[in-house]
Amino acid sequence: MSVTMAAGPKRVDPAAIERELESLWISLPPAGGSSATPMSMRAIVANLIALRDSERATDEALGVIGNIIGNNPCRVILITSEPDIDPPELMADIAIICQKSETCRRCVCCDYIRLAGRGIMADNLPSMAATLVVSDLPVAVWWPKPPFDRKDFIVFAGQANRVIVDSAAYSRDDMKQLARFVEQTRRMGTAVSDLNWARLTPYRQIFAQFFDSPECRDHLARIQSVRIEADTSTGLLIAGWLKAQLDKSGYPLAREWIALVPAAGAVVSFQSLAMTCAAGKKSFTVTRRNESTIEARSVLDAQTMNRVVKAVLPPEDKLLGDELTFSGRDAIFETALASAAALED
Repeated sequence: MSVTMAAGPKRVDPAAIERELESLWISLPPAGGSSATPMSMRAIVANLIALRDSERATDEALGVIGNIIGNNPCRVILITSEPDIDPPELMADIAIICQKSETCRRCVCCDYIRLAGRGIMADNLPSMAATLVVSDLPVAVWWPKPPFDRKDFIVFAGQANRVIVDSAAYSRDDMKQLARFVEQTRRMGTAVSDLNWARLTPYRQIFAQFFDSPECRDHLARIQSVRIEADTSTGLLIAGWLKAQLDKSGYPLAREWIALVPAAGAVVSFQSLAMTCAAGKKSFTVTRRNESTIEARSVLDAQTMNRVVKAVLPPEDKLLGDELTFSGRDAIFETALASAAALED
């Protein structure tokens, strides 16, 4: 589904955003009229602040958000922050964006506010955003790779109920910064979500299912090696998750048993997770075969069992929409991230 603009975009004075936005709504013809979106309704269940560091990245963010408002109606506040670019400038645009809902015969329409700040004027963006959010509704800040040490990001995060990042393509140092930030948010009362962690859900679930059987679980006491073929950040998250869960369950996983292998030239960030136990006589492997299927394979001495599971790679808009429905902290993610950050090179 794609987003449509029922009114706007319109360049406005930043101080008059709310007044101009209401004027846009009033100017719309009645629902069902010749020029209006048929059966449209104004809706909002959350505030979504999407932050980017370039106009191009901001345009791309709108493309993603436009695919979720039908099921996740938000006041959309799109912000381009370029503090290192002069001359100083502060701009605001407004619009009404709509998308057909999958759950009802209506077109859901939402407020759309776009801010751009350059140079010293970018310092005003956090305070402006704070005045534009709808009170008593959750606030989510979506910035895939934020500048963790920048003051404005910390201010944005402190105003939010949830910060959504995407650790895909993060370096080891980036993962450590993310772990420090997550620890910092405990004092801020802000939860953190990682779209990359959400992508790993089927792999974690399928691998954990090997050990639903007591017979297989007993082999965890004789782990010989773990091999993870994936991008850096993905491999670290999987390794951190596995180590944290095994350590908690009483089967300590030594760091030297874990081999992280780059997924060079791979279409997807995760390729495989393989655990070998009992001097190589037992093994448990989860492999991404292609973009739609995952293979689970266990070898217990001479007995081999294979299972192929359909698991289509979720698009970014699906992941983002899901995160907007969650509340509270993800303790398993936070533990896995802390464990991943503590792994030595």
